[in-house]
Amino acid sequence: MFSSLIQKAATYLTEAPAPSSANRPNKAAIFRSYFRLPDNQTPLQEITCELTAPTGDHYVGKLYLSEAFLCFTLYPPSSSSAAPATAGVGFTLPLCAVRRVERLHSRSYMFALAITTWHGAASTKEERLTLQFTGMRSSCESFCDRLKRALRIQMSEVKNMKLLTETCYSEYLLGTTSESKADGKKREKDPPDAGLGMLFRYPGDSRKLRDRSKMRLWAEYLRENGRNVTLIRQPTFHKLVRVGLPNRLRGEIWELTSGSMYLRMFNPRLYQDTIKEFEGRHSLSIDEIEKDLNRSLPEYRGYQHEEGIARLRRVLGAYSWVNEDVGYCQAMNIVTAALLIYMSEEQAFFLLSTLCDRLIPGYYSTTMYGTLLDQRVFESLVEKTMPILWEHLNKADVQLSVVSLPWFLSLYINSMPLVFAFRVLDVFFLEGPKVLFQIGLAILRINGEELLDATDDGAFISILKSYFSRLDESAHPRSENEKLRAVTRFQELMVVAFKEFSQITASTVSEERIKHKEAVMSSISSFAKRTQLRNLGPEAKRLDAADLSIIYDRFHAALYERQLRDAAEQEKRKKQVKSSSASTKSNISSNPLSTSSNPTTMDYNTFRDFLSTIAAWGVADTPPPPPQTNPYTSTAYQPPPQEPADHDFIHRLFRRFDSDLSNALSLPNVVSGLAGIVGHRKDLMHTITYWFELYDDDGDGRIDREGILRISEALLFVTRRSLPPPSPTAEIDPSSIFLAAVSGFIRRCFEYADEHVYSPTDPLSPPPLIDLPDLPSPPSAMSPSGEKKNLRDSNPVLDPKRPLFVTLPTFRMVVLADETLERFFESGWADTFILSKNRNPNNVLSAPMDSGLHAFPFSGQVPSLKGIRGVLDGIVDEATRVAAEVRRRMEENQAAEIQEEEEEGEKEGVGAEEGDRELLKGAEAETVEMGRVRSEEGEEGERRRRSLKVVEERGEVEWGVEEGEGKS
Repeated sequence: MFSSLIQKAATYLTEAPAPSSANRPNKAAIFRSYFRLPDNQTPLQEITCELTAPTGDHYVGKLYLSEAFLCFTLYPPSSSSAAPATAGVGFTLPLCAVRRVERLHSRSYMFALAITTWHGAASTKEERLTLQFTGMRSSCESFCDRLKRALRIQMSEVKNMKLLTETCYSEYLLGTTSESKADGKKREKDPPDAGLGMLFRYPGDSRKLRDRSKMRLWAEYLRENGRNVTLIRQPTFHKLVRVGLPNRLRGEIWELTSGSMYLRMFNPRLYQDTIKEFEGRHSLSIDEIEKDLNRSLPEYRGYQHEEGIARLRRVLGAYSWVNEDVGYCQAMNIVTAALLIYMSEEQAFFLLSTLCDRLIPGYYSTTMYGTLLDQRVFESLVEKTMPILWEHLNKADVQLSVVSLPWFLSLYINSMPLVFAFRVLDVFFLEGPKVLFQIGLAILRINGEELLDATDDGAFISILKSYFSRLDESAHPRSENEKLRAVTRFQELMVVAFKEFSQITASTVSEERIKHKEAVMSSISSFAKRTQLRNLGPEAKRLDAADLSIIYDRFHAALYERQLRDAAEQEKRKKQVKSSSASTKSNISSNPLSTSSNPTTMDYNTFRDFLSTIAAWGVADTPPPPPQTNPYTSTAYQPPPQEPADHDFIHRLFRRFDSDLSNALSLPNVVSGLAGIVGHRKDLMHTITYWFELYDDDGDGRIDREGILRISEALLFVTRRSLPPPSPTAEIDPSSIFLAAVSGFIRRCFEYADEHVYSPTDPLSPPPLIDLPDLPSPPSAMSPSGEKKNLRDSNPVLDPKRPLFVTLPTFRMVVLADETLERFFESGWADTFILSKNRNPNNVLSAPMDSGLHAFPFSGQVPSLKGIRGVLDGIVDEATRVAAEVRRRMEENQAAEIQEEEEEGEKEGVGAEEGDRELLKGAEAETVEMGRVRSEEGEEGERRRRSLKVVEERGEVEWGVEEGEGKS
């Protein structure tokens, strides 16, 4: 029992805990950054052990196991680590490079393993790594069991590992230099591609650089401590990097210390497949790359030749296609051109990816936030370490960033001679971004006395430019000591950087970045906001500056919230996949160059979130979901307090805003769409046309029966939260008033709808001018037997065989016939969008409701969104019944008028036969009657114009027509 408890406790102690802090990186992120591993690696288990290297050296540290790597370091990774693991003693061993694992049985070793690597087994003298574990036996056995399972999974990656090692120059240097041919003869192997320097010579004088001596030292070290993927880092490794790498090994060591080698190993076909897939295609990034190709290190001979230009074009183009969020930015061509001098195209492609995504994130982006942040950090460090110089620069109004920004952006490649810039890169890939700050501070310290005499930016730049041109000269030319005279200015720079500024560590840089990040991001956001708003189209002029600012802020807030939500869902899916024991191989091969994308367009769901922040009707009627916490994500995401609504009207609005038909909305799309609504406030005819076009699906200038019902639904949908609250002194509830207006809208649309709409594009159907069709006799609401007929049978409006359409003129007439709808379309619709703080969302019907408006009787309360369709069906039935009643009364009025005319004719002595009286029922007689009524219109014509009165009489709705008025 106790043994099982001990084993379970040991498992919990050795397991990596779930990340719990939202402000600091979690343990998995620190682990990946420390060992320079791919983004899909997590620490599965760790244990304390003693490492015995093949050379016999002993080191005590921590051993970590991830899905595909076995890592050892003297100091455990943490957020306060001074440097990455590559700068110290240890190893990062891919499990596929392990040839054999043996358990050692010895009295001195309580629990020990002997690991034979791929290169150790191939050497003449088999070399092994010995790992003696320290801890409880159950913990050791648990670690070994997990290591055994991981080794079995990674056996399939041995093929990729072999392909990788064949491209490494260390294999050519230490391996067999000949290979057997099919005929049994041997021939010399071709050396692997070590960059353009093999074709056009490497920069600098190889004799002065002592390249052969460095190569011999490296060959000796690699024989004893492994090479490429099986390399063991000992103190000598750090010294060899500091004194400068040999030309042909430089690219491989850069790749190893940066971690891009592991990315390339697990994605052996990514670069070739990308080149093949996107060959011949064009984009904005490709056009920008073509402009900068001939400006990339033109002083190097390789880029005066088409071979060098072609390599640079392919690498930059492939990265722009793989990482479309970054694409191509200024200074990427300079850095990539430098990499290609010492590396193959594929190596440079993966190293560029690691550089942009992990080592210096944000340096090469549209906002350059990484560079600007590090400039603020650099200025802060100058102020702390050299306060006198900093005070002088402020007094003289000298901008330090004018000089330091190119240093950081080009990694000193454009500032120093190439020979010395590559020496800086050697240490940069080994120790990380802190080297950039140390070198910059050392430059200012060495030239401090001269810089105190500089009074403007020009003098400041001139002093430093002169210094860079003399880096190969003696730092102490007048010294009597020969050794001091041999020290160059560049050597002095390196000593000052790494000794006097050794207190500048990776944790120092991280703390300074956190300190200044908020201010820098605020400055960038403010600048980007002003720039984007300034570059909007002419439609944006219809909105004032305050409205544009609110739209910008809420647009990007919606994008950010959606990004957090997607990240939370992605983390949840990853956790589910991990719990279902997904294979490690598929986990590694997916999204090899994944980066945190910054979307600039919103899809439909994000558009719903956006609308819920600027319009009350954009919020759903359902209660918001309860807040949930996700312990597996480092992002503190909480669901929105209000659930956005989802309605057909929002779909139509999204399509209306999407003017370029990309199924996504950019900021100009949203601003233009809102300007077409809010910017046309008080423009009644424009708003009526806007709504009509919103529901004219096929663009033929007419809306059918279903479209009328959908407009009615939309009117109730957008006003359900925007109507003013009922007043205790008011006789009529505003919601009932608007519901009555919508009811009248449906009734009038069906009453005045056309059965056949004239199409201007059809020459065979000319518009009717004088001849009017005979009006069909309306069916009686009562059958001859006295029984009430079915409403749908008695009303032709609901007959599906008689399609009805409403044109734009009819739609305008129907809207203008109701004062409530007229006010809504004039200003109420625009006022539902709450942009400015002083705009009241409840002023849709804020105009006084005077005498011409009465409420339709309606039983019950204003329905919710879910019951709108049912209410509209009831409104349609009610409206059709009213229409039938109106037709009946019109016939009675016409019959009474005919009888009066007959009586007048008898009094005048004019006789007429029965057949002659039938002429009075013809269309011509009605036209004459209409003409008579219209000719009488003068001062009383205005009073007699067609109007709608809603009266409440015995619980039924009647449509009154003034005496003497005809149907128009």
